[in-house]
Amino acid sequence: MLVLALLVLAGNPLDEGWEVVGRRDGVVVYQRPHPNSPHPESLAVGTIDVPPWVAKNAVDDVEVMDGMPYLEEAKVLKRDERGLVIYNRVSPPVVADRDYSIRFFDQSYTAGGVTIWIARWRTANDEGPPKRSGVVRVPVNEGYWRFEPLDGGTRTRASYWVYTAPGGAVPAQFASIGSTTLLPDVVNAIAARAKRPQYRAKMPPAPTRLAPVP
Repeated sequence: MLVLALLVLAGNPLDEGWEVVGRRDGVVVYQRPHPNSPHPESLAVGTIDVPPWVAKNAVDDVEVMDGMPYLEEAKVLKRDERGLVIYNRVSPPVVADRDYSIRFFDQSYTAGGVTIWIARWRTANDEGPPKRSGVVRVPVNEGYWRFEPLDGGTRTRASYWVYTAPGGAVPAQFASIGSTTLLPDVVNAIAARAKRPQYRAKMPPAPTRLAPVP
């Protein structure tokens, strides 16, 4: 399903079962059912006024927390040939703190001479620290950032896809509403971060991959 989503998002999400559930601050939020889960997938699409590779540099700076809603801890636990292992703890309102570890890795590719910059992650709690007292462990957190060129590559179409099971006794409907209100803040936090000069200092190496991979 993820590979299909990566391919589809260059077109219209409505063509692939996504439903618009919110619009705010220039960001459109979509949702659709996730197979075998009461929790939906969520997608936010917005525009960032920097080239795609600059936005990718900003996302890759994973320990920067300012502007990211509810994020209280962000720590790189490991760097290896497969990417990074990152530990995050979030402190949302009403419910207990949540934490999780993820594998964060690059899946950028080139198609038709155009580079699509992708940062992707999967749950990796088995590679992170043990559970902490008073903090609920999130059993599933996966997603990606996808950055496509607009206006000759001077601007970016940013797509943020996430699927998570929040853990604990959080009703699916409550978690779904939380996602729709949170996602525009996440996209706009990255848009603001990407305007900092350091992210224009060096373009990442062009990917040799010619298509998305599973």
